[in-house]
Formats: sequence, C-alpha cells, structure tokens
Amino acid sequence: MDRSLLGETFRMATHALFANRMRSLLALLGIVIGVGTVIGMVALINGFQRSFQQSIRSLGNNTIYIRRIRPGINFSDDALDSLKHRHAFTLEDASAILDRSPAVRAISTWKFPWDNLRIGYRDKITKFTFVFGTDQYYTLTHGQDMGRGRFFTEEEVQRHANVCVLGKDTRDALFGNRNPLGETVHIAGVPFTVVGEFESKGKLFGQNFDEVAVVPYPLIDKYFPAPSDAPPWFPKRGELFLDAIAVSPDRSDAAQSQIIETLRIRRHVPSNKINDFVVFTDDAFLQLYQTVTGGIVALMTLISSIALIVGGIGVMNIMLVAVTERTREIGVRKALGARRGAILTQFLVESVVLTAIGGAIGILLGAGISWLVRALSPLPTYVSVWSVVTGLLFSAAVGVFFGLYPAMRASRLDPVESLRYE
Repeated sequence: MDRSLLGETFRMATHALFANRMRSLLALLGIVIGVGTVIGMVALINGFQRSFQQSIRSLGNNTIYIRRIRPGINFSDDALDSLKHRHAFTLEDASAILDRSPAVRAISTWKFPWDNLRIGYRDKITKFTFVFGTDQYYTLTHGQDMGRGRFFTEEEVQRHANVCVLGKDTRDALFGNRNPLGETVHIAGVPFTVVGEFESKGKLFGQNFDEVAVVPYPLIDKYFPAPSDAPPWFPKRGELFLDAIAVSPDRSDAAQSQIIETLRIRRHVPSNKINDFVVFTDDAFLQLYQTVTGGIVALMTLISSIALIVGGIGVMNIMLVAVTERTREIGVRKALGARRGAILTQFLVESVVLTAIGGAIGILLGAGISWLVRALSPLPTYVSVWSVVTGLLFSAAVGVFFGLYPAMRASRLDPVESLRYE
C-alpha cells in the first residue's frame, strides 16, 4: 500500500470516528482507564525505585558487605540448617583478606548488640537508638562524613575506650541544638564520652540511619554481648561482620572475587561446595526492593490488563456496529473496485486510531495523577519514557487484536448483498 492510499485510509478512519464522537468516547473509556492506571502505577514504582537508589548510594561508598547470609533471607523453622549454623567472621579473616586481596583498600568491622538500647543524658532518654560497634575504618568503607568532631581512633579501639559517635537525630533528642562533644551519655547505663556527630544519612526500608550511636566494636562483647542461645543472625562473642571497600569503584568486582577466594581457603570450602558466606554490594538491597515490589507491580498490571481487555471488547463492539451501519458504503466501494485488503485496512486503522487516542489520553491522565501525587504528598513519582512508549504500543496492540475480527468481517461482505442492505 503506497503512502497516498495509506494517508487516505487514515483520513477516512479519523473522519468516521469523529462523525460518531459520543460512541467513540464511550469506547475509549476502558482504554483510558487501563493505560492511565498502568502509567500511574509505573510512575509511582519508578519514583520509589529512583528514591531508593539515591538512598542506597548515599548510605555507602561502593561498600562491599561480607555477611553470613544475603539480605531478605527469612530464618523460619523450615530454613536450611546450613544457613542457621553458618558462623560469622574474625579479625584474622579481616587481616587475611587485606593481605591476599590487592583490590581491597580497607576493611572495617561491624557488630550490633543483643538488646534494644536506650541512651540517656541527664533527664532525657531516647525511645530507641540503634547502637553498633565498628572500628576506625568505618567512615572510609561507608563514605560517612562527620558533621562535628571526629571518629574514634585505632588507639581508642584497641584500649576499649568508652567513646561514641552520635547520629544527627540522636543528638537532637538528647542535646537539641547544643554541641554534644565532650559530654557524657549513658548507653544502657554505661557512660560514654561523645567525640563526634555524623552528617545526616536519612532513612531506608523504615530504618532511620540518623538515629544511631557508634562505639568501638570490642565494647559490644564487653557490655552488650549476645547470649549463647541467641538466634542465628546474631554474631556470637568474638565474631564480627566485615565491610570492605575496593581501591577504586571499577575494581569492586575484582575485590569481591578476591575476598571470596580468600574466605573459601580459610574456611576450607571444597571446590564442589557453595560458599558458607555471602559477599555483596549495595545492588543486593536494590534487588531485594525489586523483589518486594514485584508482587505489587504484577497485581497492578493484572488490574490494568483487565481494564484494557474490557476496553478492547468495547472497541470490538463499536467496530461491529460500525460495520453493520456502513454495509451499503462497503458495497459501493467494492462495486467501484476496492479490494478486500483496502476495506480491512480501513477498519483496522480505525480501530488502532481509536485505541491509540485512548492510550494517549490515558498517558496524560496517569502523568497528571502522578504529578498531583508528587505535588500534594511526599510520595516520589517519575514518568519514564519507556512507560509512555509501552502504553502507546500496548493500546495500539489492543486495537489490532480486537479490531481484526470486525475488519475481516467488513472485508468479506458480498458487494451485491451489501448494496441491497437498508
């Protein structure tokens, strides 16, 4: 079909649609609702994902996490015993990794206490503060900046000094706008001297990273140790988790490979066995987020698909009515030499134009709703180019699928019988 004929077919199709505006509008509703729902849903998911990625990137500096299990593992009764009995790491593991892994720049230790702890200062006390232990390399492996003061030193870690660094919200709760440096706070009744305050980090997965207090890791075993019957996700006395940083971002994969190789050797893992530990980066948290939101996306896609199918059925019904109403017109065209393909193309183009217009309106509706959500609430939204293109293509595909039968029916009409039709 040449361009002039296709252009004429398109002109006739749009003229037929605008000649029956109310009927065309009613046929569009299902498509508009379906595409609008898809665009709005995808915009919300994309907005959360972009916000999540920014939060992940702000939490670390290409940090490599060395843990017993990957994030998202559920320690239920039916969990594999091999997961429950994995042990954590030691200072010797950290030293071996640094010695044998040239792509690793630094390693920091990480440990958290058994109990939920509160921090007190004079007559004020926090509701809950996440306290964890680490060493002098924490700010390097996590890209953490100091807002006030300093981080504790290697000498303070080695002599188990009772010093701590506070998150911004912890400082606000205890001191307001006052400078906390040099003041003594009590963590579960144990006195600690405040030597520094972190820059704000924000929240992620409902956890406030500004509501923290950090102490030298040996003090966790000294003051807040896990009991012998602690759940498997708690590091036992003398055990640690490790965080590493590569010499450069482009060496992160090499660093992970070297860490895995070193730990497999130290743990005597046979070549035919899987690792009894995990090494991962911030991308693992993004994958966990995508897994969590995958079910929501699938449900919303199903709902949107139902609306599109209903809209497609409405389009098919309208097109069948149009074929019946224009039977005599079809007969005249065939009598003048129009081929079946031309008739089929006209009605198929009519159907596709109808659904594409519905898709475009649905995209504008979904984008408008996402803009209102972003303007009137703290929820992040983002309308991506691929979602707009997908919405248009999917709505056009609905037009092809549901418009094909009416178009074929129109093309197969007998010209003689059509001319007799009243």
